[in-house]
Amino acid sequence: MHKTGNELHPPDATAGAEPAEGSVLHRYLLQQLRNQDDARDLAQEAYMRYLQVPDMSAVRDPGAYLFRIALNLISEWRLRRDRSAVTYDSELTDKVALYAADNAPDVFEQAASSERLQSILEQIPVTYRRALLMSKCEGLSNVEIAKRINVTPETVVRYLARAVAFARAARWE
Repeated sequence: MHKTGNELHPPDATAGAEPAEGSVLHRYLLQQLRNQDDARDLAQEAYMRYLQVPDMSAVRDPGAYLFRIALNLISEWRLRRDRSAVTYDSELTDKVALYAADNAPDVFEQAASSERLQSILEQIPVTYRRALLMSKCEGLSNVEIAKRINVTPETVVRYLARAVAFARAARWE
């Protein structure tokens, strides 16, 4: 990327230039990612995507467009990085099940827990409680809950978070 005055100019498609490690874009990516290799890879990918734009006349500010591509790449990179593989250990599950069976509460403890749970649930506002029960008792996904109560899945996430906050507050009272 060439810097002329205060403007940022991406390389010409004909130049075949790759992102220089000292470029403004590379420095920005390095600051965001804190990893030289990842910054270099994303800068290169940003330039590749930029060079693949079919109609450059539609782009009003090429420098800003290149940075927008880079921002999108950072988001994609963080999503990939944050996804962790879920593993299942059957031996550990068996041990936990045996431990839970050996340490199961007696009938009186279960009754007390049930009453306490009912008391906590009553302190959660109806809308939040309904979403929580659909999630925990019925095993519905956020999308399924959203369809049932006619809200967006994002709203369901907020309802569940608020329900948990109310439950935690009630637990300490």
